[in-house]
Amino acid sequence: MPASPGSASLPTSQNKARLFGLDLGSLWRDLLTAWRGMMEWPVLAWLWPKLPVRLWLPTGGQVLSRGLHTPPIEDEQRARSARFEAVLLPENLLLRRTLNLPRLQSQELMAALHLELQTLNPFAPNDGLWAHEIAPQDSSTLRVDIVLASRNLIAQHMAAVHPQLTSQTPEVWVTRANGPGFLMLPGFGEARRQRQSVAWLWAGALLVLLALALMTAMAVTPSAQLYLRALQANKAMTALQQKAGPVLAQRESLVRTIDQLTSLAELVGKPIPPLQTLKLITEALPDDTSLLGLQIQGLKVSISGQTANASALMKQLGSTPGLRDVKAPTPATKPLGAPRESFTIEFTLDPVHLRPAS
Repeated sequence: MPASPGSASLPTSQNKARLFGLDLGSLWRDLLTAWRGMMEWPVLAWLWPKLPVRLWLPTGGQVLSRGLHTPPIEDEQRARSARFEAVLLPENLLLRRTLNLPRLQSQELMAALHLELQTLNPFAPNDGLWAHEIAPQDSSTLRVDIVLASRNLIAQHMAAVHPQLTSQTPEVWVTRANGPGFLMLPGFGEARRQRQSVAWLWAGALLVLLALALMTAMAVTPSAQLYLRALQANKAMTALQQKAGPVLAQRESLVRTIDQLTSLAELVGKPIPPLQTLKLITEALPDDTSLLGLQIQGLKVSISGQTANASALMKQLGSTPGLRDVKAPTPATKPLGAPRESFTIEFTLDPVHLRPAS
């Protein structure tokens, strides 16, 4: 399990920010730990670059380091070009302790460490610094290695061994108890490198978002073009239909007129048989109707006579196949004392129901 830094001092009380019963401080630490773990993935490692650090050894030498969890590189020339400085403390300035604790939540583990450090720390409360690393022992036990140091002793060591760094604020590192790598004592110059890493992280995140936006645009562009083309074609088709509407209506009217003229020409060329017309009219008239006049002009027929009910007669003629446009040019009359009404009715013969003479 990766090492976790301790606090810059040894506080005797903790101020806990809570929202709806949640410890916001613990929640932020857990989210930060998960985020840093994700940054160790090879796919995302380039978003959190390992900035080179010039690490000063207790003997006065210098090596190049690219992070707390990577072994240093013995290359003084490259180390001199590093932008960040760190000092490795000798073991005689450190006090190490090992604790075996049950597996606890992050908040509970930190509370237990603070309680233990109040007993183990030999330094003044404002002078003590500490860091820790956690290693699982088994399914229920954790091994916690704690390293303590004095701020005053660190300042004396830096003034004696690294006087060239007195005008700067380098980071302070210590050797890990388990395996290669280092732990960092907080409260010195690590903030500058962390700000640089965060700035690089934001720049990388913006580049990733820009790349995703470009990829999304490349994927969506063909579909968008097809949609716009279909929309444009639909609008063009609608405009064409609107323009062609009057022309199509005129064409349909012309076809109907031609059909009527053709039918009229056939009828004019082949007259309707008078006997068939008389038979059709005779069958259409009821028994109580007598004709006094009959006039046929082409398809137009006018009849006059007497009937018991002129209105019923018009209805009967209108429902007879072969007769259409039945109307009375003059109203029916009934003379005083006459048993029946006098009428005059006009209608048109339907050539479809009549067979022209050959």
